[in-house]
Amino acid sequence: MILVDYSQVALSNILSFQRELKGTDSEVKNLIRHVVLSTLKSYKKKYGKEYGELVICCDGRKYWRRDVFPQYKAGRKKAREKSDLNWSLIFDTMSEIRDDIAKHFPYKVIHLEHSEADDVVAVLAKWTQTNDLVQQGLMEDPQKVLILSSDGDFIQLQKWNNINQYSPMQKKQIKANQREVYEKYISHVVKAGDDGIPNILSKDDVFVIGERQKSVSAKRLAEFLELGFDACKNDDERRNWHRNVQLIDFEQIPEHVSKDIIDTYVNSKPTGDKMTIMQYLIDNKCRLLLDELEDF
Repeated sequence: MILVDYSQVALSNILSFQRELKGTDSEVKNLIRHVVLSTLKSYKKKYGKEYGELVICCDGRKYWRRDVFPQYKAGRKKAREKSDLNWSLIFDTMSEIRDDIAKHFPYKVIHLEHSEADDVVAVLAKWTQTNDLVQQGLMEDPQKVLILSSDGDFIQLQKWNNINQYSPMQKKQIKANQREVYEKYISHVVKAGDDGIPNILSKDDVFVIGERQKSVSAKRLAEFLELGFDACKNDDERRNWHRNVQLIDFEQIPEHVSKDIIDTYVNSKPTGDKMTIMQYLIDNKCRLLLDELEDF
């Protein structure tokens, strides 16, 4: 199984064409379509034989994490407002292509309003541990899984031996032993800093009101790595620890979210084939990709 973090993978490739993204709307849409489809094709060709089916894991619009922490990813809109790119066009085109892939290509597309791509990847990675096992002699083992994403959070999933990750941004495999998995997890819970999640020494709205976080010293981080939650010194730290664990730890994904993801994956029956792909490429003037039709 190849789990594609759709937005992350698409954007990491799209944004390498900064100058072209300032063209006309039709030129930008055509560029994004070519980049996204070419990227998926290349990964299918490179990894399909070893890992199997491509699963497109997408972000919904109503993250469940925002229900428990309203400041979640609150700063992203402000950052994009400072950019001279047409982000509405970029995201609308990516959404259109996502829907096109579901209709015309033989890939499962998992897109649920209350889930992020992170949730889809994490839930399906865990699901493979006891489902769709592969026969290895007299034994059944979990299938090999490749996560295509540069997101460091997915290191959590390398607690299972069948999970691998490739970073499109770093252009290399991300590997971690069990000690590294633990240390990176604890460090992320303590220091956070991304997605609008403060470190455990700072209050919820520190980013929203533009304040600086309280610094986590190397000494304190070492204490957390040794003692975990027991290194918290007061009620505020204990509360913030639980806040960050709920937002960061994939084991905290709500049961109803996990169930919806698994049900959608199991019941998804892609109808696309080489003929539907060919017609789609012709209709959308992707003639350069027609020469590599067999790689999809």
